[in-house]
Amino acid sequence: MRPMGVTAIAILTWLRSAVYALAGLAILGVGHLGARLVAAAASDTFVERFTSRLSETLGMGALAIAFLFLVVGLGIWKLKNWARTLTLFFAGIWLVLGLFRMLPHPTAWQITRAVTDAVIIGYLFLPDVRRAFLRPAAMLGSGN
Repeated sequence: MRPMGVTAIAILTWLRSAVYALAGLAILGVGHLGARLVAAAASDTFVERFTSRLSETLGMGALAIAFLFLVVGLGIWKLKNWARTLTLFFAGIWLVLGLFRMLPHPTAWQITRAVTDAVIIGYLFLPDVRRAFLRPAAMLGSGN
């Protein structure tokens, strides 16, 4: 049986994947448009190539991160221990980065994100939740 909080964590991971996918597509589109505008305004092809390649790199990187979060969300949904480990790793990184960003001037969004990441970490360390991820798939009953 899947613990209830695991479903919420999987959904949050998929939402994060969707945000990164949208950001990646937006970066690719805006970068392409920007490179065309630079090409129309200036005869310097270096600036056009640099703008185009930078946006391609950033956009594809965001899409790769989106794919990673999609796979981790599926792993969490299926109670795979590797996905739990990766979620703990990513939540830990986001928590540390969020705390550093809050140092000069904390906002409600930063506090909410930090608390969410701390709750995810704490929840995934609960004994019952850890055991659910360590059970073989055959013991889960429904084959999840």
